[in-house]
Amino acid sequence: MEIRVNKPFDPARLLAELRIIYGDTLHVTRSFAVAAVAVGGGGAALLLTYSGMSGLVVLLLALAAYGVYLGFGNSRSLRRAVSELPEICQHEALLIVTEDRIVQEQPSIRSEILWTAITRVVETDDGWLLFYGSRQAISLPKEGMDEDQELEFRSFLTARAPVAA
Repeated sequence: MEIRVNKPFDPARLLAELRIIYGDTLHVTRSFAVAAVAVGGGGAALLLTYSGMSGLVVLLLALAAYGVYLGFGNSRSLRRAVSELPEICQHEALLIVTEDRIVQEQPSIRSEILWTAITRVVETDDGWLLFYGSRQAISLPKEGMDEDQELEFRSFLTARAPVAA
């Protein structure tokens, strides 16, 4: 098997993939942010309503503000990570998928990942994320594949069932 796929640099797709890769962290952070806003804002409102202004209100409002900062901070960090990618990474890549490895070639970068290093495969609407670490993945877009290639790749993944998830 050898599947060749052109993968254009697409900041929007890269951001969507990062949101999947960091999904668990984003969920926990957003949950904490919502709780901080609710406790801080609600607590400050209750204190102001029932006991007038106090120093604790300022602390509770600071907690609510921190929750708002956290809630928007992670998405902002991911967008900044994509926008600050060096020029060397912002080129179309050629992905070559074989039975033993995935090769990604760009004008100045070449990487090879053995299938034995792939620990998890996640299919998205746009393609597959092939994880070789907890936060490291290479993406294989569907748009660059024809029907036969997609079917061949799916069959290959099915044969590697312990990895595909």
